[in-house]
This record gives sequence, structure tokens and C-alpha cells, in this order.
Amino acid sequence: MFGTLFWYSMTTVIDGIKDNVGKCSLEEYNTRQLCVTEGASWNHVMDISGHMFMMVFCNLFITKHLDELNQQQDKDTLELPHVISHAFCRVLVLLFDFMMVFTILYWHSPPEKILGTLTGVLGYTLLFKQLSSFLPTNWM
Repeated sequence: MFGTLFWYSMTTVIDGIKDNVGKCSLEEYNTRQLCVTEGASWNHVMDISGHMFMMVFCNLFITKHLDELNQQQDKDTLELPHVISHAFCRVLVLLFDFMMVFTILYWHSPPEKILGTLTGVLGYTLLFKQLSSFLPTNWM
């Protein structure tokens, strides 16, 4: 639940930055929505990579839970649904890695990608390393 709330909050913040830090090609419009509605173009000063944020955060989130499941499960008693969910999560992590490579190669400027990545790493660190020390062990 906390992971989802954090993800939603950060995507809202990233969109807010994109909407408020920029300039319209027509000077009479000062908001992104009004600028685009009137057919002008909105020139972003900073567009933090939400894709990098999401994929880094989700990869860290999934691998943390996979590690916890591995520690809790006895290797001799793995059931088929558990094996299938493990395999699906690992494929999802690989897909996110693949998508990160293409995001790095084709979209955003280097500072925007770095900020998106740092947002994902710092969010994960705050949420799961710092906040978890104040909550019960099974809070997720």
C-alpha cells in the first residue's frame, strides 16, 4: 500500500514539475494546459523521466519482495503457483531493464534521466529502509 501511495504521489509531483516549469511558444499563455489547448507548444525546461523513476522503483520493489519470499520459503516445498509467480516477477524485472535501456538511449536528456533514476532510488530507500524501521515487520 505504501509503495503504491508513494508511486502515485511521485508521478503527480513529476507531472506538476513538467506542467509548471516551462514556457509556452506564445507568450500570452502561462499554463501548459491553456498553451496546448490553444494550439501552441509547451517547451519544457525540466521533464524528469517518469519512466526511469517508475522502472527503477518497481525493479527495486519487486526484487526486495522476491528476496523476502526466497528467505521465507523452504526450497523443498515450493508449490507451482509460487514458482509461476516468481518466474513472472523475474520476467517483469527483465522487461523493465530492457525498457530502461531504450529510455536511456532514445528519450530525455541526461539530467532528466539521472533525476528520474535518483527519485526512484531515493524513494525506495526512504520507503523501505528508513520508514520500515518505524513500522511492524509485516507492514507491507
